[in-house]
Amino acid sequence: MSQENVAVVRQMIEGFLAFQNGDPNAMATALAVLDPDIVWYGTVGGLDEGRVAHGYEELAQGFAESFEAWEKLVLETEHYIDAGDRVIVFWHEVARSRHSRQEMETATAVIYTVRRGKVVEARGYMNRAEALETVGLSE
Repeated sequence: MSQENVAVVRQMIEGFLAFQNGDPNAMATALAVLDPDIVWYGTVGGLDEGRVAHGYEELAQGFAESFEAWEKLVLETEHYIDAGDRVIVFWHEVARSRHSRQEMETATAVIYTVRRGKVVEARGYMNRAEALETVGLSE
């Protein structure tokens, strides 16, 4: 079942990334595996720490605000880790602020929880080791 969860998370991410890159039809691919009652937590140690989005509308609003803050935002997945009903994804991010024009590069992780073929929760971490420890794994 857990490899199926990796496939679910991969489908969601590929849909979001394709939409971000200009494919207007790709959002349907992502939403097909996203639970309507999704709970998405702001990244621990990140700019959105402490924020929580509930459902599609709040999630879309949060993404829009986040994308608005950046002049450049490149998101790439590096690795998917099967952790049973959770999937950890290591991300490589490159962003340039609209205000300071300073470019930042980070290596982050997100834990996605999957139930009955749908992503029901996401929790981001600036520290990959912390994400691994959260699910009982280590580097």
